[in-house]
Amino acid sequence: MIRIRVDNLNSSRPLDEAFIKRLALKALPFVKVPEKVQIEIVILDDKRIRALNKKYKRADRPTDVLSFDIGGPVPSKPGTFFGVIYISSDTASRNSKVFNTSFDEELVLYVIHGILHLFGYEDERPKDRLKMSKKQERILKILCTKENLSRVSTRR
Repeated sequence: MIRIRVDNLNSSRPLDEAFIKRLALKALPFVKVPEKVQIEIVILDDKRIRALNKKYKRADRPTDVLSFDIGGPVPSKPGTFFGVIYISSDTASRNSKVFNTSFDEELVLYVIHGILHLFGYEDERPKDRLKMSKKQERILKILCTKENLSRVSTRR
């Protein structure tokens, strides 16, 4: 049983939450996940993610992704792994210009990056960063060939 919930709390950037959820579900088979998984993906603005980054990572600046293994088992759902991924859509927008990518591709990259962190991938040491980078690029490449990532944003 895998459950993913997506909440966009940055009202200035409308997103297709159902589509993001589907992409996250398609990324999970690339990592070893427990039988019961519950993931919440929360899309924030820079102000909110900066506060979380300061509180939990002691870095007083916005960041792209924060992932937290809340721990398992979840008391109300024994045997269930529970994790939360916070993503700044403001940072995704800014970085898409810096790295010459689309906003949608940047946001999907952050979802993949967050999932990899939840399931054991690290990027603090160069060797680990290279391993994680190769994995996320592989997943992104496969998702890009199968999905129209421009559907991440809702266009009005």
